[in-house]
Amino acid sequence: MMWRRKIGIAMMVFFLPVNAPLFILATEALGWNMDQPDWLIGLSFLILFCVGGVLAFMPRISIFRLFQSGDQS
Repeated sequence: MMWRRKIGIAMMVFFLPVNAPLFILATEALGWNMDQPDWLIGLSFLILFCVGGVLAFMPRISIFRLFQSGDQS
């Protein structure tokens, strides 16, 4: 398994949108002051979850093949 997929799956597990309230509770229990509204933290967890999904399930793309011309003659 490629490192990109491992990181993507780990991001999807850690940044599940359900974990956002747990993150807020943990930061409050540690005494850290979170000045952001709850919806912003939830939205950031959702965005990072989607980034993890892209990393985990996107096929391998070669940079060199991306910029090659179409004619192979």
